[in-house]
Amino acid sequence: MKVQKIVSLDVETAELAARMTNFSAFVRRSLRAEAVGLDLASETQRRARWAQTAHTLAEMCFGYARRMCEENGGDTAYDNYEQLLHEVFSQTTLEDFE
Repeated sequence: MKVQKIVSLDVETAELAARMTNFSAFVRRSLRAEAVGLDLASETQRRARWAQTAHTLAEMCFGYARRMCEENGGDTAYDNYEQLLHEVFSQTTLEDFE
């Protein structure tokens, strides 16, 4: 749910905000960083690491699903990938994944 909040800017900060592609996102990131005692640069780095981790996990899961389909004689590399992804996400140890 989005909540409208008005921010008062002076001429200089209004010009800076006008150059941003998403001023609201910048304000939200800044507020979250402040809430946990980080500076904005640290918060941005933390979010970038999280995004890279999620991307890597997705690549691994789809690669595993594709390999399992190929090994099990699927017509294409993506046959029944949803079931295989469910199997990957239900595994709880590295040994289960290997």
